[in-house]
Amino acid sequence: MKRELDKRRHEEKRETEPPPPLNISGEEAWKRRGGRSRSASSSSPPPETSPSGQMTAAERMMAKMGWKQGQGLGKSEQGITTPLMAKKTDRRAGVIVNASENKVKSVSISGEPTRVLLLINMVGPGEVDDELEEEVGSECGKYGTVTRVLIFEITEANFPTHEAVRIFVQFSRPEETTKALVDLDGRFFGGRTVRATFYDEVKFSKNELAPVPGEIPGY
Repeated sequence: MKRELDKRRHEEKRETEPPPPLNISGEEAWKRRGGRSRSASSSSPPPETSPSGQMTAAERMMAKMGWKQGQGLGKSEQGITTPLMAKKTDRRAGVIVNASENKVKSVSISGEPTRVLLLINMVGPGEVDDELEEEVGSECGKYGTVTRVLIFEITEANFPTHEAVRIFVQFSRPEETTKALVDLDGRFFGGRTVRATFYDEVKFSKNELAPVPGEIPGY
C-alpha cells in the first residue's frame, strides 16, 4: 500500500513540474533575425522524363544533390521539386529556368562555379553582430558542408548601404555553392533582397574581400 502511494505521489510531481527551458537553434535564430514571411511553395507536378523512362540530364544532376522525384531539395525537403535547366543568354552568362513552369528565375550564372559564395545586402551597415557568422553558417549548412564564413563590412562614408556588408561562405564542393546560390539569390530577407554570386577562391584565400575598382558603379 505504501509503495503504491509513493508511486502515485511521484507521478503527480512529474506532471506538475514545468518542462526544461528550450535552447534556440541556429535556424530559429536565423528566422527571427530576418522575420521571414515566405509562404510555403505550392506543390509542383513531377518532372518529365525522357521517352525511354530514363532520367534527364537535369534530373541526374539533382539526384547527385540528393533529390528524389516528388521531393524537394534540402534537409527538410523545402527546396525545389523539379529540375533546373541552364538557359544561355550570351557567351559567358546564363539564367536558371524551372523545368516544370518554364519560368525564368532571377539567378545569374556567370563563369564557372566555385566553392565560395558571396552574399550581398543580407544585412545593412551596423547590423553585424557576434551571432551573425554562426547564424549564416547554420542556415547555409542545409545546402552542404560549410567550411568557413567571413563577414566584411565597408565603413567608408557615403558607400552604398546595400553593398556595404559582404558575407562570404565557403563550401566543400562547388555543387553545394550552386544549390545555395539558386535558393538565396533574390530571396527577400529582413526587408532586403539578397544578391548571391560565386567568388574567386584564390582571392578569398588571400583575404582579398573588398570590391575591385569598377565593380560598383561610382566607386
